[in-house]
Amino acid sequence: MKISKEKQTALDYIESNRKKIIEMSDTIWQFAEPALREYRSSGLHCEFLRKNGFDVEIGVSGMPTAFVAKYGSGKPVIATYAEYDATPGNSQKPVPFREPVVPHAPGFEDKHNMLGTAATSAIVAAKEAMDSCGLKGTLKIFGTPAEKLCVAKAFQARDGLYDDLDAVVANHPLNRNTVTWDYLPGCYMAAAFQFHGLQVYGGHAWAGRSALDGAVLMNVLANFMKEQILPHDEHPSINEIISVGGQCLTNIPEFAEVFYAMRSPSIPGTKRIYEVVKRCAEAAAMVADLKLTVRMIGASRTGLPNHALSELVYRNMELIGPPKFSEDEKEFCREIQRNLGVETMREPLDEALTKPWELEQWFKGGCDDFNEFTWYAPSAWLHTTQWFKTPTGLDVPNWARAATSKTGITHKGGLFAAKAIALSVVELLADPKQLKKAKAEFRERIQGGVEECLIPKEEKPPIDLALPEFSGEETIIRYPTTGHRPLERR
Repeated sequence: MKISKEKQTALDYIESNRKKIIEMSDTIWQFAEPALREYRSSGLHCEFLRKNGFDVEIGVSGMPTAFVAKYGSGKPVIATYAEYDATPGNSQKPVPFREPVVPHAPGFEDKHNMLGTAATSAIVAAKEAMDSCGLKGTLKIFGTPAEKLCVAKAFQARDGLYDDLDAVVANHPLNRNTVTWDYLPGCYMAAAFQFHGLQVYGGHAWAGRSALDGAVLMNVLANFMKEQILPHDEHPSINEIISVGGQCLTNIPEFAEVFYAMRSPSIPGTKRIYEVVKRCAEAAAMVADLKLTVRMIGASRTGLPNHALSELVYRNMELIGPPKFSEDEKEFCREIQRNLGVETMREPLDEALTKPWELEQWFKGGCDDFNEFTWYAPSAWLHTTQWFKTPTGLDVPNWARAATSKTGITHKGGLFAAKAIALSVVELLADPKQLKKAKAEFRERIQGGVEECLIPKEEKPPIDLALPEFSGEETIIRYPTTGHRPLERR
């Protein structure tokens, strides 16, 4: 199939900047900055975009590491987004066995180091095609921190940042090459439950009120309720961490904080989980005689497919051709499989394309805030091979996926994603009929209604909570600055 001049220009940009793109991904891998603390990672993306002529606004929707970058003017407005947050606890060297760079530090099992880099380089490649070939329209890329907590996109959507979009082409690393079709991720809500007590000397515990008791009681109640909220075939899930457990070992804690993540395939199901968990918190606070405050951390609606746009993206993936991997890269993955105690595969890396309409449901029980974009414009979510295939039913530990994040496997998959995004964006600019088709499908699909944004209007982004920060050598967790006031003694 012949490649148009516009598309060839975009491909040439990515190929000529291959080394720079890989270096950017590896630098963000080295930064390994977790949710809402991605200062250097976000800055690196913004610097790259500015140098390439984009107007960049930093700190959108009240998040210092969120940004929106824009190039061009007028319609259509075609967008993508960058993610760049690392996951606490997933630090992993590029070796086929468990060995963290820094124990318990953040790392990239989901390859956000390359996900964001692929998107940023793709939108710049599309800009090069615009300039060279006289294409009209506006390009946008959103910097969306804290994807692992589903924070930025929901707040940006609530604040109207996506209202003018005409189409969105996004990517997420996977162990196959395809585009999501009908089976989009489910609904997610996350909240912080904060207990406020009265601190006294631990030897006189009867004179105080322990905030930690409230957190522990809440967790006990919620764990008893897990089996009774939704049927198991709806794949509900709840998990939690105590982010603040106390202040001083020899004192009764005056403040404790618990984070909860709640998932199901639907908004009503996830709201049901949230209401039950909230009641557990209220009951714990009542029993322990504490004050309770609740903060929404993040959320994501369910998603709206768009077959027309997904087909367009898949055609461009066919035009480019999937990545090919070396025997050394395949053996690296086989060694991981050996260390996991599973049978090795002759071909552990997917080098083919899977037709989107042939995909089975593969995202059961999972969530992703890509869904937020799908309610504002036709949206396509492409995936490229960046880790190894696994036997059916096997959930591998995070380190095994993170091990490929700074290897040629992720580099090749990420470059393929960048090219696919760039060519799809260019086609939407160059061929109005394709965009018209996708928008017609979008209008038809939303006739049944648009799902509500799950972030309340008055809620502020959770930048002030006890979220970890990584310096490159150690993880630091700062105390939440939520205006906590200790209870008065009664």
